[in-house]
Amino acid sequence: MKVIVVGSGKVGSQIIEKLVQEGHEVTAVDIKEKRLAEQEVRLDILSVHGNGVREEVLREAGAQNADLLIAVTAGDEINLLCAIIAKKIGTTHTIARVRDPEIADQMQLLREETGLTVTLNPELMAAQEIFSVLRFPGVLSVEHFSHGRFTMADINLSKEGPLTQVPLKDLSGAHNVRALICAVQRNGETIIPDGEFRLEMGDVVSFAAEPMEAERFLKLAGIPERMPRDVMIIGAGKVTFYLLRMMEKTGMRAVVIESSESNCSRLSYRFPNALIICADGTDRDVLFEEGIAQADAFVSMTGTDEVNVLLSMYAESLKVPKIVTKVSREAVLDLVRDKEIGSVVSPLGITASRVIRYARAMENAAGSSMEELYWIAGNTAEALEFVINNEEDGLTDVALMDLPLKDNLLVCAIIHEGQVIIPSGKDRMQVGDRVVIVTTIRGMRQLKDILK
Repeated sequence: MKVIVVGSGKVGSQIIEKLVQEGHEVTAVDIKEKRLAEQEVRLDILSVHGNGVREEVLREAGAQNADLLIAVTAGDEINLLCAIIAKKIGTTHTIARVRDPEIADQMQLLREETGLTVTLNPELMAAQEIFSVLRFPGVLSVEHFSHGRFTMADINLSKEGPLTQVPLKDLSGAHNVRALICAVQRNGETIIPDGEFRLEMGDVVSFAAEPMEAERFLKLAGIPERMPRDVMIIGAGKVTFYLLRMMEKTGMRAVVIESSESNCSRLSYRFPNALIICADGTDRDVLFEEGIAQADAFVSMTGTDEVNVLLSMYAESLKVPKIVTKVSREAVLDLVRDKEIGSVVSPLGITASRVIRYARAMENAAGSSMEELYWIAGNTAEALEFVINNEEDGLTDVALMDLPLKDNLLVCAIIHEGQVIIPSGKDRMQVGDRVVIVTTIRGMRQLKDILK
């Protein structure tokens, strides 16, 4: 596909890189020539220097024939205007980043009038992920498929127990739990396990189950379930705003430490039940005075990745039960992959996965449609949900054991007439089913890609 990305800052750069990896023809537009030059050196892209809200700049970038335009500059209004103009001159689909809560809350009303296909809000999506892992404190990350019918989560198997005693093929019979082990991270390697595989202490395990079965599996793994009551948050940006808005309905108590007086005033006015402290969140005395040692959860999300990592490592040394770390840059993510910093949330990674999911769905044939895409197991594997709209050659009404499936791939679930099936080799996919696949193979676009 021909894709135009307006804005090549942190978010735009990551989106461009992922789209190039997917094989799309990408043109970057930016007012900063230096950024474009750096992108052209690293990646096989075209670039146009100029303001993306100018019609002549968009036409030079080829917006009149583009399949998709993604506007991710620093300004919400600029992104919206850019998307509207691109749509008017012929771009098929448009996506705009909208971060301001006051504007974002109105987008459902405006989407039809603006012609926008999708709006992106990295801060809101990051807050939603942080809220999910706070609600399930024993998990590193959690994703929901098929409108909440099916859950996929990552856990750290920190001790020997029932899960380490039997091969995976015997797990269900031995412990009466309907969950499927989809991927295992061990010694820096991601494994898609077979039935003979045995879990070991220290493994990071990605498992899939219905919500009630997921709770039973967590108990079996010895993972704590109690939702935290006292949460300490360092940093008061937009992610914190959205997170507090979600937390205020749950009974969780928040202490927010932020050095900016204006940010503190804004949050204090909007969230009177939260304790907002205007102080340096990297000061150990401040952290102790405000109760880090008694906190049930610690969330570090300043504007600097390295500070967030160090704060989380400090919280880990104090044995805070649940730790969440915001890390944006992939280079930092690679450095801290094996560090004890709890659940890692990347707003840029979440945004890029949403864009890639949409781009792949646009390319799909009529037979199967990809509706969800998540990167799991530390971004080393993909979990994809497909809908089978009509008969797929060689796929439907065939027992899974008889399908020539690719290696490093697992059919995790079949959702048939609203019922979740954790499949065995005898189960079959049918027209109308939703199918969840986990694989370390990148770039799958259609369900038939699972075949050799």
